[in-house]
Amino acid sequence: MVSTSSEGILTEYLVKYGAICASERDRPSELLETLYIADCYRAGQDLRIARQHYDTGMWNGVSASELDERLQDLSSFMATLARDRLAMYGVKH
Repeated sequence: MVSTSSEGILTEYLVKYGAICASERDRPSELLETLYIADCYRAGQDLRIARQHYDTGMWNGVSASELDERLQDLSSFMATLARDRLAMYGVKH
């Protein structure tokens, strides 16, 4: 099911992020897309539009150290988001 609300889209990316982290293979393009979507969400942008306009070329010129820092921040954000969603749905962990 494809969500149309920003909250629904972010939840899809949360699940996708979990799958990426659990995967035994590298999935850098999916990880960078997830980073982009999370950044857009945090900036208050409409994720339907953000998802439509995503282009991998946007990462050209971004240093490896900046990406590493942003990916660490993404990990923290997604962990918090997962805990919040668990609480929202009343799931005990």
